[in-house]
Amino acid sequence: MLFHVTMTHTEDNCPNYHRERMPEVLEAFENLEALGKELNVKLHYFTWCGPDHVAFVLLEADTLSAVSRYVFSIPIPQDIQVVPVEHLHDTVAMVKAMMEQA
Repeated sequence: MLFHVTMTHTEDNCPNYHRERMPEVLEAFENLEALGKELNVKLHYFTWCGPDHVAFVLLEADTLSAVSRYVFSIPIPQDIQVVPVEHLHDTVAMVKAMMEQA
């Protein structure tokens, strides 16, 4: 399954303003690839908008718990929204199948 993740933190929780937290955050970012292999989570993209303190991530995983472990490995207090999504071609195939059944 695909999961779109939006992570938002406040200025108060931003590691950029708390440089003492940055080494731990950088280590977590550097470990995401290995953690993804361990949890069978494939990272499709991880984008960051620093000025808004928000990140957008697309993950592929078999379980929500694997996604949760992956995301919560990042030591930044933040609001996290996880939404299951699918490729457009899968949606089109589903609609065509429904139309054939009708």
